[in-house]
This record gives sequence, C-alpha cells and structure tokens, in this order.
Amino acid sequence: MAAMPPGTLVPRDWVLERLSEDVPGVPAAVTPAPPARVDLTIRDLARLFGKQPSTVRAWVERGDFPGAYKLHGKEWRVPVSGVEAFQNWQRRRTAKSEARLSAWRTVGHVKATAQSETSQQPVTTRPPRRNAEA
Repeated sequence: MAAMPPGTLVPRDWVLERLSEDVPGVPAAVTPAPPARVDLTIRDLARLFGKQPSTVRAWVERGDFPGAYKLHGKEWRVPVSGVEAFQNWQRRRTAKSEARLSAWRTVGHVKATAQSETSQQPVTTRPPRRNAEA
C-alpha cells in the first residue's frame, strides 16, 4: 500500500470501513445518520442575513419568524421552517413593492408623453427675482 502525502485529508468513515474489512470476523463500520437540522440562534441568523444581531433580535421579538422560541427562557431559537417562512414573506413583499413601483413609472411616463405631445412649457409659480437695490 502506498503512503499518502502529508496533509492529505481522508474521510474517517472510509478509513474505518477499510480497517474493518481487513480484520476477519469484525463487522464493517456503520456510518451514523447525518444530524437533524437544528434550530438557529440569533447569531446564526445575523450571519445568514448579513445584519447585526440586534436587528435580527428585533425581528424575532416582533414575531417575523414563525415558531421562534426562547430556550430555557434566555436565548432565542428559530426553526428552519420559520426562516424559510420569513424569506418567502420577504420575497412576496418585495415583489409587491416592485410591482407598485413599475406601475408608478408607467403612469409617470404616460404623463410625460402627454405633456410633450401638447408641447406646452411648464408653468412656474415663483415670481422672477429682482435686484433689491432697484
């Protein structure tokens, strides 16, 4: 068997499996199931969203994350489903505001086009400036 170069990373489960194959009468290593998804902390959410922990804490306390709870009455925890619900809500909210903005732009464009077609100059309501010494 050839030696591996220094610093080579080898998966632990692969090594255990190979070692158990070489020994007669020893069952092969059983790979444990991956850990279940755990609930996120305020700090985890702050890193995820690129915000300060105080901002995320305010969101959680406001109720923006469904299913959020305090662990032992101290630290907030948010389930992954709550994070997904928050992100979906943000996407819907952003889509609605963009739709309203684009409608506003269309109306502004129609007004500008109508004004240019009539070729009227805008009326100014400010009187012209006069020299104070005159």
